[in-house]
Amino acid sequence: MNQEEVLTRLKEELEMPLFNGKIEDKEYSEEEYQQLKADLVRYYDDYVRNVEN
Repeated sequence: MNQEEVLTRLKEELEMPLFNGKIEDKEYSEEEYQQLKADLVRYYDDYVRNVEN
């Protein structure tokens, strides 16, 4: 997957249509994509959700 495909897939899977993250312009394997997605979810849980509470 290229950068554009990864961003499109993240927007769909995370249900964040306005997400506009900055990621490296390279080819991503499925494993790299899953790690990137897990990191974003962890970041959201650790920083964004904690601010809301």
